[in-house]
Amino acid sequence: MVEILTLSDINIDTTQLLEANYLDLFLTNLASLLRIDTIYVATVCPQTFDLSILSCLQQGVFDADVVIDFKSMPCFAAYNHGYAEYEQDLVSRFPEQTQLQEWHAEAYLGIRLNDSCGRPIGILSAFFPRKLSKHKLELNLIRLVSGFLERELQPKQINMLPITAITPDMPAEWSAYTLWLEDNIAKGRLSSWSYFLEQDRLECSDSVANIIETDNVKEINQFDALLALVDKFDQPGVLRDFQSAMISNSTTSIRSIFNITTLKGNSKRIQSDIYPITDERGKVYRLDCISKDITAEELTKKKASAQERILETVLATTPVGLIKLNANREIKWVNKQACKMFGYELEDFYRLREQGILNTSSLHLYFDEDKEQFEEYYQEIYANKRNNFTLKTRYRHRDGSILWTKLTVTAIRDDANNIQYFMNTIQDLTEEQDNRQRLSIIESVYRHSAEGIMLCDANEKIIDVNPAFETITGYSAEDAIGRTHNLLRSGVHDEQFYHDIAEALLEHNEWKGVIWSRNRAGEIFAQQVTLSSIKEGDKLKYFFAVFSDVTEDKKTEQQIITQSNFDPLTGLPNRQYFSSELRHIIDKSAKHEQKFAIIYIDLDDFKSINNSEDFMAGDRLLKETTERLKYRSRDSDFLARIDGDQFAFIIPDVVNKRQAEVYAKQLQGVFSQAYQLSNQQRYVTASVGITMYPEDGVSVEALMQSAEQAIFEAKRKGRNQCVTFTQALSDAAILKHQTVVELADAIKRGSLDVYYQPIVDNVTGKIDKLEALVRWQHQDRGFISPVEFIPLAEEGGLIQSLGEYVLDQACCDLKILHEAGFPYMEMSINRSSLEFKTIDMQASEWLKVISSHNLPYSSVTMEITESLLMDMDGQYMQRINALKQAGVKIAIDDFGTGYSSLNYLRSLPADIVKIDRSFIMNIPENQQDNVLLDGIITMVHNLGMKVVTEGVETQAQLSYLREKKSDYSQGFLLCRPIPLHELLEFITQNKSVF
Repeated sequence: MVEILTLSDINIDTTQLLEANYLDLFLTNLASLLRIDTIYVATVCPQTFDLSILSCLQQGVFDADVVIDFKSMPCFAAYNHGYAEYEQDLVSRFPEQTQLQEWHAEAYLGIRLNDSCGRPIGILSAFFPRKLSKHKLELNLIRLVSGFLERELQPKQINMLPITAITPDMPAEWSAYTLWLEDNIAKGRLSSWSYFLEQDRLECSDSVANIIETDNVKEINQFDALLALVDKFDQPGVLRDFQSAMISNSTTSIRSIFNITTLKGNSKRIQSDIYPITDERGKVYRLDCISKDITAEELTKKKASAQERILETVLATTPVGLIKLNANREIKWVNKQACKMFGYELEDFYRLREQGILNTSSLHLYFDEDKEQFEEYYQEIYANKRNNFTLKTRYRHRDGSILWTKLTVTAIRDDANNIQYFMNTIQDLTEEQDNRQRLSIIESVYRHSAEGIMLCDANEKIIDVNPAFETITGYSAEDAIGRTHNLLRSGVHDEQFYHDIAEALLEHNEWKGVIWSRNRAGEIFAQQVTLSSIKEGDKLKYFFAVFSDVTEDKKTEQQIITQSNFDPLTGLPNRQYFSSELRHIIDKSAKHEQKFAIIYIDLDDFKSINNSEDFMAGDRLLKETTERLKYRSRDSDFLARIDGDQFAFIIPDVVNKRQAEVYAKQLQGVFSQAYQLSNQQRYVTASVGITMYPEDGVSVEALMQSAEQAIFEAKRKGRNQCVTFTQALSDAAILKHQTVVELADAIKRGSLDVYYQPIVDNVTGKIDKLEALVRWQHQDRGFISPVEFIPLAEEGGLIQSLGEYVLDQACCDLKILHEAGFPYMEMSINRSSLEFKTIDMQASEWLKVISSHNLPYSSVTMEITESLLMDMDGQYMQRINALKQAGVKIAIDDFGTGYSSLNYLRSLPADIVKIDRSFIMNIPENQQDNVLLDGIITMVHNLGMKVVTEGVETQAQLSYLREKKSDYSQGFLLCRPIPLHELLEFITQNKSVF
């Protein structure tokens, strides 16, 4: 069931659909939206498989008399299996169906139409002139339309049911929700059960087993058995919802959302709609319930907006021009193709629209003599005499030239038949209008082209050449015509070369490449040639060559290839050259059973040098490092610069790792002397990684990966280290990769937990803030610390999806807290610098999540790290200001642990500064730490910001912080991070923590 798109979203009018003209219009709109050439709706006799065509649209024309060979067409597979999808090559799959060839059908989608009991009643088939899109937009839309057609066809089928199909105890009048329920259960879309009040009896559909995870759903035959699965925290609310339904005197459903623990111990979130069923006296005697597992759905709400953006992108990028006009025919929206047709940019339309009313007249797109024709058709639409029109017309291009088009105007109406807007579809026909001119132009191009053109017959004899051929080759037309193209052969290429060209022409009808030829003066020159064949059936009739002299280009290309192998700054071989040389040495060493070492050298803290100095200083450092490494290395060593601050050596004739380590230490010694940078001396260190062939790998990729892992370990150990690759490092890398994969799966399945640590007001002792902290309890490895998996999420590109998960869950739980009697509670949520880089400038993605939970923006605080201050630029500030303008608070987390200072805070609109626990570990005993902390608190308060002190673990620390007017405290002394249900109990029992 498609829940992302709706018929209203795609603006297809479905009122009175089954009337013939409305069904035709419905198919017209659907075909226009999805670019369908042939589409039909038909009923099917289940005994004879005879089709009764209700409506059939072919190439924009309705054909009520069309005859379709149903059993041998792809639609028969759709009818038998429920639906069929052929993404491409439809004609080759059904080669004997000439009808598909006539329709130029490339792809097919078909959906069987069923009645409310799940029995087949008809089929909807669509034939596309192109491949289907990868994002399944067509399939989603066809499924949506089929569901609507089933409901519209339903009344006719119900009337045809035999009387025996109605059971004696079935109510005489079925309410709308009952029909809907039976229809959806029959199609397996929902799980349902009924509770009979007087008998205390529960009857569950088989599909309930999927939700509660049981093999015998009949065991759940009493309400208490089902209620026992509900989480204790949710049970009171569920009971209230069911009691409300029991005393209800209407058929309006009551929705209940709660958590359950299945019989297999899994947690799920369930949405249940409860419908009271009354007897003749109006008394509720039964409750019908439709239950749905929304565990994954709540985590993937953003997919809906993503699908809408896909649809918008399809419309915006379709090769047909689209213009949306309001009821007054003012331009409200155009796609890129329409802009391109008329010579505008999208920005031009936005700017012109801001200046005043924008329509086709104000843009002077119409010619005055054509306006009367347009107006006549529009007035007929306004008078409800027609709903659309199509005509061939001309527009005025922005540069004044004529643009010939096929225009289709469709009025989109609301339920009251009022025009909401017009959608204009414009197809550029200028090419067709210009075909005659083009024929004469082609002749002119042939004669005046700067590229040489040679036309030959099937016997390779030249039958015509253009003037450029004469200029490039030196042969006149009289010299060339009648001779074979061999007159240009230079002797550079052998016979096999020309034989391969001939084979390519026969098989692929084209060949492109460079041929070295000889001109009439005997000089060899390079031709960039395109050879194309002209056939009659399978027989070669002619072929022609289009070529240009690229001799100088080939010389330049050779020079570029040479330059592309070397680093322009240091003159060393680059990564590409290093990989090529490594591959060559591997081949040589394998042949002679020799060993060699690879040494990676990575400068430490090179980024900080560029930040504190200028980029010229960094360049000077790299150049001097290059000279030092060259001086220390041997002639047989191969040195390259493979990355910004990373160098690599191939060291031949090294037989063991001990030798390699000794040599690496010698190379590392070049950094013992200071560098002279910007009038000051600076010492630089380097991390070194070593790997050996063939012990650590026998391929370029394996050896370079081993060296990278060794470098990474050297950096991890504190830099200025020399590490040799071992299998343990490889295992660690594998474990790291596996952890990233499992983390992605945990995020997708929603198996991560969000805990909350209270933040306490130092004056009142009241808990009015929380910090959301993600936790991972691995099913095999147990608890995995965030210190381990959050950096992996950043490295593995998962931090955005992890952040989305935590933000959504934290907002959901904050809403629960508000509704539980704590409306003043605020939530702090950590955001990484990578997340700040990827959101839009208005931070609308985060704001939408907050508003989707009906939370005030002021109840949420976004915590950013000090490292973000170091990289702060205009784009970061724009995103922060957008959050602030909406009401979201900003906090600086772990202040004092990085390179920033209080000066950064003056330009940042922060509300809260969170002081890292390292500042309070030794207070109040350490007087120096006391003075430093006092100064930070005073400075932050002077900037108008609040202070939260993290890591409070002793009563002495808390007393000191309260005395020094720190606004809030957070730490294990007050409360550890706890899950939501424990948090609710904690804050209920502790109105004041101290």
